[in-house]
Amino acid sequence: MTQVDKVQVDLETARSRLVRMLLGSYIDSFNVSSIQIWLRLINANAQPGLSLYVDLSFSCRASLMDEDEIQDSFQCHDFFAGRSRFLSEIHACIGKEVSGVEVASDGCLRLMVGNSIMELSISDDDVEPDTSIWQVAMEGTVGPSSSDVVSCVSTGSEVVFISRSNLRLRNG
Repeated sequence: MTQVDKVQVDLETARSRLVRMLLGSYIDSFNVSSIQIWLRLINANAQPGLSLYVDLSFSCRASLMDEDEIQDSFQCHDFFAGRSRFLSEIHACIGKEVSGVEVASDGCLRLMVGNSIMELSISDDDVEPDTSIWQVAMEGTVGPSSSDVVSCVSTGSEVVFISRSNLRLRNG
């Protein structure tokens, strides 16, 4: 039997779980459907002897910047123009390692990938009640947890971080 535990977590807990899932992983592939993007990463460090899939899905604004670019350089584009630019550049990051992970209280998620910074930022358009803005999920590992998930979810007036773990329960 599997039970899903879903709890709101503070910023530091979300950050530490994201670092554990993403740091040292590398981008393997991506998929696009309408406004949703899925990045598949492979983490060979989370569980000794295993390479685990980490999926990052999002529907918010995304940008890919060189380390020396100004943080708000993508703000001049509308959502779809920015998305088009992101998609044209993300393929160059396939095979590159995530060397840094930052998350802010406003839900902004930054990954340092090679010499670039991938930024997922939240706009007013993303703030709909009970809507997941981005989510990171790592496939099951050996042990009590069979999967780990951290989501940035809108409550309508703010964003919160939700963590879920699928726990395997034994009968008897």
